[in-house]
Amino acid sequence: MGKKNHEKSIRSLNQRIDEHKVKIIRELEKDYPDQGLIRHWQTEIRAFEKGIEKATKRLGR
Repeated sequence: MGKKNHEKSIRSLNQRIDEHKVKIIRELEKDYPDQGLIRHWQTEIRAFEKGIEKATKRLGR
């Protein structure tokens, strides 16, 4: 993958992290938040962050 593809991947993953954080906030505002769902989103956020790390390394930053 080229530099532009890695940069696009990083932007996309950051956007997904933001979306998941909003989902978590909305879920926590409920009377009975689904903790399993929140854990799932947190796991995905960690996976996205690892993807960002890898793409950043490939960019040589």
